[in-house]
Amino acid sequence: MQENYRGTVFFDLDGTLLNNHSQVDESVVQAVKELKQNNYLPVISTGRAPIEIDAVTSTTGIDTYITLNGAFVQSQDKVVYSNNIKPELVKEIIDMAHQAGDSIYMHSTDKTFLSGETPFITEFFHKLSLDIPEIDPDFYQKDDIPMFVILTDSDGKEYQTKFPELQFYNTGYHSIDTVAKGVSKMSGIKHLLKELKMEDKPVYAFGDGTNDLPMIKYADYGIAMGNGIAPVKDAATYVTTENVNGGIVNGLKHFDLI
Repeated sequence: MQENYRGTVFFDLDGTLLNNHSQVDESVVQAVKELKQNNYLPVISTGRAPIEIDAVTSTTGIDTYITLNGAFVQSQDKVVYSNNIKPELVKEIIDMAHQAGDSIYMHSTDKTFLSGETPFITEFFHKLSLDIPEIDPDFYQKDDIPMFVILTDSDGKEYQTKFPELQFYNTGYHSIDTVAKGVSKMSGIKHLLKELKMEDKPVYAFGDGTNDLPMIKYADYGIAMGNGIAPVKDAATYVTTENVNGGIVNGLKHFDLI
């Protein structure tokens, strides 16, 4: 990791760095390369698991990332931080979900499994351009789980009320990202900046959804996508155009980063 970076730029993926087909537009790839040439460190900051971002990292060359909403942070090949949910908590949630007809989408750092079937699983994974994982309700007993997603057609309030020791992010598509209390993209950024000794350099962050709010508020310059939700736009320093309408490029240009 070079020492002379002028700052860090954090990118959410879905609805932000990715287009509506979960791909990175060529203009965005070029912008990220230019960002690096200008000595800014680009970082992925996503709710996705590390194994769900291979297409992005290979296309953009970004090798530093905050995944699972801050529960797993990696810089190049070094794990900077991880925070796992207690297995007994995962079991309680799975039991509750199955009683409600919901399913749990479990993430380790390199594997994903479903706890069971629900009617909207196909739609959920299609929208993310991901293959449907295999079903293994006991996966949490075999591997550490930093994050899971509750796949439900409810707002998830019943889970939030029952489990105050967990942090919930309603990310749409019938999904509620769940991590340990206090874990967020913001906490992930703090761990990374400390590791890289870049706490005194300016922080830029691009995002559009509920789980981006902590990092948008924390960044020196928070950039909301034009397709973002109102609270993210309200908290942002600047609102750029939509993710499919040059939003990343326009936002980077606005702050003279490229």
